[in-house]
Amino acid sequence: MSKKRQSVFSFKIIAGSLKGKMITAPDLGVTRPPLTRLRKAIFDFLAPYLADSRYLDLFSGTGSYLFEAVSRGVALARGVELEPKLTESINGQAKKLAVDDRLQCLGVDVFEAIPHLAARKQLFDIIMIAPPQYQGLIDRTLEKLTEQNILAPDGLILCQHDSSETKDMDFSAFDVIQQRKYGNTTFTIVKPR
Repeated sequence: MSKKRQSVFSFKIIAGSLKGKMITAPDLGVTRPPLTRLRKAIFDFLAPYLADSRYLDLFSGTGSYLFEAVSRGVALARGVELEPKLTESINGQAKKLAVDDRLQCLGVDVFEAIPHLAARKQLFDIIMIAPPQYQGLIDRTLEKLTEQNILAPDGLILCQHDSSETKDMDFSAFDVIQQRKYGNTTFTIVKPR
């Protein structure tokens, strides 16, 4: 009996010190890397904020945002991803690319990770929230972030969501800096009031 080969996603890092490096992630049917043009657009926007910053990627999925952040000069990139195979893939490739001193992914639930990071007094300059869609996870995550402060002063929170979800989201505890729409995907960029 032949062993079934697991399918994978492959994507290239767009810019920075790791530009052109190929990243792979297992295709588990639960997540997929964002389109290259989407990653490029959001990281071009983030460019002025990245150098030597501390970046947190909640619901890391394939790790595409983590690798792009490290490639473009963040001092520290932390991911949080509950699916063990994805976490293992991210950490293994970080080691292979010799960036594991700056990039690590925690294999825990986001709603456990936030209080854990707060208890350790870890602050982040940029927090990316890119959860599975249509589950109300952005509202829940923003609520948890208001309870447990892990955002550095003058930090930004980026929420990636389906454009159809925008009207149902509660950003009332935050100042909306801007919303950037790319087809069916919208990024809402917020700061606490």
